[in-house]
Amino acid sequence: MIQKKDFSNIHKQIILSNQKHKCKKCGIKFNISHLPNFSYIDGNIANNVKSNLQVLCLDCSKKGKNQ
Repeated sequence: MIQKKDFSNIHKQIILSNQKHKCKKCGIKFNISHLPNFSYIDGNIANNVKSNLQVLCLDCSKKGKNQ
């Protein structure tokens, strides 16, 4: 069984900053109504490399799982 590795808060802040605090897919700015959701680009929860992390809004994150 593959064990999920969590990204550190520092990694999350770097990715948020790199994405200008916006969803990678739809571009909506994160705020209290639109919270960020960190996801693995390649879907591999054990791949904990910074380049494998993206930040999506909850709507885009849900759409990706349903496709």
